[in-house]
Amino acid sequence: MSKVYRSLQNFRDRVSASLTVKKRNILFFLAVFLVVLIAILIRLSPIIHDNRLIKAFDPWIQYYNAEFLSTHSIYDYFHWFDYKSWYPEGIARYTLRPGLTFTIVGVYNIFHFLGFPISLYDLCYFFPAIMGGLTVLAMYFLGKEVLDRRCGLFAAFFLTFSPGHMQRTVAGFFDNETIGVFAVLMTFLFFLKAIRTGRITYSILGGVFSGYLGLSWGGYQYVFYIIPIVVFFLILLNKYNANVLIAYAGVQGTGLFISALFVNFKFDDLFTSIDIGGLILFTGLLIIYHILYTQRNERPKLYNSIMNLIKWGVIPAAIVLAVIIYTVPDIIPFGFGTKFQSILNPLIRNQVAFVASVAEHTPSTWSSIYYNILIPLMILPLGIYFCFKRYIAADIFMIVFLITIFYFTGSMVRIILLFAPAAALLGAYGLVNILKIFGSFYKEQKVEIRRRRKKLLRRRKTIGKGEIYAVYFLVGFLCISQVVHATDLATSQLSYSQLVPGGVLHDWEDSLTWMRTNLPGETVVVSWWDYGYWLTPIGNVTTVNDNSNIRVWKDGMTGIALMQTDEIYSAQMLKELHAEYVLVYFGYFYDGLGGDEGKWQWMVRIPNNHYETYIKKGLVQDNWAENSVFLESDYVNQTDGKYKDKWFQSTLVRLLTWGVPTSDPSDTYPEGSLIQHYISTISNNRDNDGDTWKSEIEKINHQASQIFSVEHFSSNGLVKLFKVDYTPLESKFRIDEPKIFDTGYGTFKLENIGSEELEITNVSVNGVPKNFTMGSSINDNIISEDEEDIVWIDTGSGFEVDDTVNITVTAIGGGTYTFSNSTSNFFVREAEEGAVRINRENSQLIYDQTTDQSEAYIEVENIGDSPVVLDDFYVNSIGNTFSTVEFLSGSSILEPGQSARVKLSDPSISFSDPVEGIRELGIITRNGIKDETIFTANRIIEDEEYGLIISPQSRYSAPELLSQTNLSTRIFINSTESASAYLNNDGTVSITFELKNTGNRGFYLSSIDIFEGNFPDIDTIPESDYNFTHDFDYILPNEQVGIVINISSGYFGLNDEIGVRPIGVYEGTVASDIGFFHLMNKTADLSILDEINGYDTTYINNNSLGQVLIKNVGNGTLNLNLTSQDLISFDNESLGVENISLTYGTSTLGPQDVAILSFAVNQTLIIGTELEIIVKTEEGIFDSYILSVISDET
Repeated sequence: MSKVYRSLQNFRDRVSASLTVKKRNILFFLAVFLVVLIAILIRLSPIIHDNRLIKAFDPWIQYYNAEFLSTHSIYDYFHWFDYKSWYPEGIARYTLRPGLTFTIVGVYNIFHFLGFPISLYDLCYFFPAIMGGLTVLAMYFLGKEVLDRRCGLFAAFFLTFSPGHMQRTVAGFFDNETIGVFAVLMTFLFFLKAIRTGRITYSILGGVFSGYLGLSWGGYQYVFYIIPIVVFFLILLNKYNANVLIAYAGVQGTGLFISALFVNFKFDDLFTSIDIGGLILFTGLLIIYHILYTQRNERPKLYNSIMNLIKWGVIPAAIVLAVIIYTVPDIIPFGFGTKFQSILNPLIRNQVAFVASVAEHTPSTWSSIYYNILIPLMILPLGIYFCFKRYIAADIFMIVFLITIFYFTGSMVRIILLFAPAAALLGAYGLVNILKIFGSFYKEQKVEIRRRRKKLLRRRKTIGKGEIYAVYFLVGFLCISQVVHATDLATSQLSYSQLVPGGVLHDWEDSLTWMRTNLPGETVVVSWWDYGYWLTPIGNVTTVNDNSNIRVWKDGMTGIALMQTDEIYSAQMLKELHAEYVLVYFGYFYDGLGGDEGKWQWMVRIPNNHYETYIKKGLVQDNWAENSVFLESDYVNQTDGKYKDKWFQSTLVRLLTWGVPTSDPSDTYPEGSLIQHYISTISNNRDNDGDTWKSEIEKINHQASQIFSVEHFSSNGLVKLFKVDYTPLESKFRIDEPKIFDTGYGTFKLENIGSEELEITNVSVNGVPKNFTMGSSINDNIISEDEEDIVWIDTGSGFEVDDTVNITVTAIGGGTYTFSNSTSNFFVREAEEGAVRINRENSQLIYDQTTDQSEAYIEVENIGDSPVVLDDFYVNSIGNTFSTVEFLSGSSILEPGQSARVKLSDPSISFSDPVEGIRELGIITRNGIKDETIFTANRIIEDEEYGLIISPQSRYSAPELLSQTNLSTRIFINSTESASAYLNNDGTVSITFELKNTGNRGFYLSSIDIFEGNFPDIDTIPESDYNFTHDFDYILPNEQVGIVINISSGYFGLNDEIGVRPIGVYEGTVASDIGFFHLMNKTADLSILDEINGYDTTYINNNSLGQVLIKNVGNGTLNLNLTSQDLISFDNESLGVENISLTYGTSTLGPQDVAILSFAVNQTLIIGTELEIIVKTEEGIFDSYILSVISDET
């Protein structure tokens, strides 16, 4: 009976124990579930504020990629080259690690397949919180693996409330880390399981998560490196076995294979890169070691010798090498030294301005580490202690994990994300071991002991219930503290997106929405690189840089544009960036708002790091410092941090302070507002010179900017968008060849070297405005792009040779931008001889019978040595000008050798009355240089153009007249073999010339008029006294015919003027031409000319001085021997001639050439005495003339 009773009692106890265990399991798993649930809920804290905004910067580009993949094929995604970023080069967006993108789009497609209408944006928003919960669950299993499930629960609890992990897994923080930390913990979990069990399945699973990590997050390198380090220490500490090789091979091999699927993976790195190649090398060494390890029992001496060599040889050598690399990295070739140095001393990266400019890259402070870890950090020493005490593979792993991640966290605050799970794991490990110890004491209190044992225990000091309860109370308090700290952080800080500064300022949302609504997607907006991941995905505009920083030198170009003190230089750099708009973010000097006013130093330093790049690209600007772009000391006193003038003069400060009042006399802004804070700050802070910031900012004339104009200011003025006007940059001209002459005029060339049209508004000489005339732009003074023009200045009579002058030209570019350029000083020079000529062969007068319009097409050439301004064109006299002057080629200002073709319309004298009427066409320049020649008109009837010319077409002035004056109408035809006029011995005249029909219609030659007298006083001679012969009646277009005219004697003498005017008819007079000849002798001949147009040209006075004008009127060349006594003589043989010289002409006279000879006689002459002067050439040709001695006062 008693046996039955005891059996029933034992069964009851077993059932009771079983129920107790199951109850405990349910409670435990409920606790795990609640921890994971709370982890998700606390990371959903932004929902409290009803603010579903994706956070930070990088998450937006992740969403941008996911959105593209969700609407395009996989093929399209892996060929996506985005030109809306890093314009104009663009960026291959598919090079972003695909893990997160494909994960979220895969989940999105599954939800839609199952019929859940969730948007991709909402999924991206909630996904980090969900992954945060899964990471906490992974932390539980990892803690369970290293110790037990209690350790896993505490580790999960600590990670749930770890600010360092929460900030990267909070709802809205859609970035690689959301799955990166999860994959890291899962890799470690299966790596440790594989070491413990030796199962290849766990090893491969760990590799799968490692590969997934490599496809998702750049932090994969840490995992790839820490596993070999753990294995190395396992070998070193005699903890190695075959399971380690299995775990290592599966994790690293599978992980590397999957990671190689990334498009940016370079297989060459397997053999050339220290990053990947180092793993291959270690794997080879591990295999060799494993072979040696398997032979340790057969060859113990060899094994022990090698292990001793590693411990006492290789390791000390590695330490020495590390010290050398730390101090002198260049000693290692191929750049490996610098690479190792950055590993040994991660702070070295802060010497690179770009790296230091990223907030996530700044070194961690103790305060930031404590703030983000809190309680686990306090109990880490306990965890380390128990790791060393137990000393198995998992403990070695935890120690290596903690030490390495703590080391890198010290150099980069972002790594706190991985330090958080390490601290949670070690903290939980230490805490659970402590609780086990105190729990064992508590159990001992319940064990029944004998009275004798009690007496013995009373004599010893043991831990009582009070101490045990105190420990449990302390642990509870610490856990509650962790919960309170994390909860407060979640609701006060993590709930807000950086898009909403301060949690209440919606300026970024305002501005980005405005850009998306009002600007085309191709619009290029330049800002500091921080905002690139917002501007393109949210604002839908094109950017030149962003947070990927694939071309840091372009970040530097933005810095140059913003920190230049001359906005023209800023515009030059912005144009290189193709900027249409510039965006700046002003934090009103609030530290917490993170405005651009706190980033300026990086805008100075980053360009300096890329100085050589800018030189190679030809981007150097005149005001750069020596061997760098900027000197930071020019902007700030680096001792006390006080700003200098250059800081206030920078384009950045100009744009940030635009539109912000510097005072509030009417108390418009409430106390504590942004504006009041700004006013207080600038009023109280002083610059390096002791002046207030306010006084410096008030010197900035924002409205005077020629480059920037306000396009959009956000509601609170934090985000400012400016339109860039390149008119001042594109409005450029160059002044070349400036000349000022002593005769009251000057010239210079003006070249528009910009891309904007320029209107020249003022020209000053030595600061005094002068009248000016432009060449081809004479009508509007406007010079187009790449156009060059010459400018004539009327300087008056105020300058003499060698005076110092300069020229200043003022222009308006693009209709808005007024600017000036000046020459350096130069000297006034002596005026050079000027002359112009109407090229008759390319000129004609036309009467259009259909429209009753009279027009002239003439070509004018500058044949002098100085520039001229073609001022007026006239007919017959200067008063008869043309109403319309149009330059068909060239301009109104001609340099020496240049010509212009001009169309002249609406003359005051019609060319139709009659068409064959003789017209003197003249041109006069600004400084009085003239040229005149004669024309007759040709008629146009609809499309029938008539034209007739005497060949040769050119006309010249009478040589004898030119010897006395430059004012001579060019009427004479140059004598040639085909054009001549000879006086025959019998007094008759023979004229030959050629005619050409230059029109498109033929005509009849009706008559040829012959003129006598001196032009313009001429008369026609009766047709009965001459005749002309020809072998034609009708002259076809382009036909040229010869004409011979014979004139009766008695009309003309040697050197007389004789004019010819052939007339063509076709149902009326339609064409004609005019020209004059000087009658010549067919043989050599010489004439003394005594008077030309009222000028005495041959004379001798009573002071024994005289001159004689001679002309070659024959058909041969004559030579004058100035030393011959026979050159000039008198009929009075007692008069001797001396001091003969040429005052005009040369000693060789061709046909029609003239010369003036001056001379003296050896006797005093009496006024009125008649003398016969004789001039004789070397050829014996002579002429004589009787003259009377005149007074020397005549």
